[in-house]
Amino acid sequence: LETTYLGFRDVVVLDKVPNDISVVSGIITEEFQTPLSHINVLSRNRNTPNMGLRGAFTNETLRALEGKWVKFEVGSSAWTIEEVSQSEADAWWEENKPTEVLVPGLNDSITEITNIQDTVNIDAEDLKEEIKLATRAFGGKAAHYGALAQIEGLPVPKAFSVPVHFYLEFMQEHGFIERLESMLVDSDFLGDPAIRDAALSQLRTDMMAAPLDAEFEQTLTQKLNTEYPGLRVRFRSSTNAEDLDGFTGAGLYTSVSGDPNDPGRPVADAIREVWSSVWYFRAFEERSYRSIDHLSVAMALLVHRSFPEEEANGVALTNNPFDPSGLDPAFYVNVQVGDTSVVLPPPGVTADSFLYYFDRTDQPVTYLSNSSLTE
Repeated sequence: LETTYLGFRDVVVLDKVPNDISVVSGIITEEFQTPLSHINVLSRNRNTPNMGLRGAFTNETLRALEGKWVKFEVGSSAWTIEEVSQSEADAWWEENKPTEVLVPGLNDSITEITNIQDTVNIDAEDLKEEIKLATRAFGGKAAHYGALAQIEGLPVPKAFSVPVHFYLEFMQEHGFIERLESMLVDSDFLGDPAIRDAALSQLRTDMMAAPLDAEFEQTLTQKLNTEYPGLRVRFRSSTNAEDLDGFTGAGLYTSVSGDPNDPGRPVADAIREVWSSVWYFRAFEERSYRSIDHLSVAMALLVHRSFPEEEANGVALTNNPFDPSGLDPAFYVNVQVGDTSVVLPPPGVTADSFLYYFDRTDQPVTYLSNSSLTE
């Protein structure tokens, strides 16, 4: 998988569950996943089938169809796959290709590092529209966090946002925008995934080597030393092309920790790494799949303290994914002790997985699986 370029019209069969995969038309994994695994979230976001099948890698039906065009359908308890002609596949694709995602525009006018509670006015008449407006300057993650941070009684760590202005300034100052404009009209770049991957990789390397604006870096360092003294902080990706209606952008970009007091975790490197993740190969392919204009995307940052020694970590969904009717509401929670991944656990490791029926009088919890790392 690490050395194979997959197109978005491929159905891929895997022996294990990867942490990431470029956009494909279907996934079959021999190893099973939880509903909130990263690959499953991606598949739900793309509306593409994702199936666990024991013995998939040696399945005679699948092996017989290797390299051929197929029609692949997956239900909750059954699946079918059959060979079709390329013309049939082309016709289906034209009729069923994803709806174009329109991302919010960019607001480059906010030129100051902004405390999170000042990113969104939660008293606005239409909070949803207010968050969309904030997304233009602070990205989806910071805009939503800005609303959460102002809910009375909700324990949210203090945070701030670095608006898209600083990313756009960095990209313009070092000629990266002009370079991208040339790449996006180059037929070799657009037509050959290997060339595309190499060009994007070189772009990220050059971004990592380019200096930050000195005044911006000084202001940021002073804020961290004054308001987050002695703390490692997390620089989290927050683009205007994620957390949108119909497009979560789950896992497309990265988040990196930095510490002004630790030479091994330089803040400048953390910022550049998050900014450069806009141009990950898989992020580029995902945007292309959803017809998103690449140059309409910019990266803001959500910054809050890091938690390097977690008691537990997990993923929660404020919905019951096993009840499409909506008549049996529950929170669905996957949680694991320490920092062992819930999304991509080591082989043989299971997490607590449960439904919390918050609206019932006795608020019962139904466990679907238990952690293999606890008593």
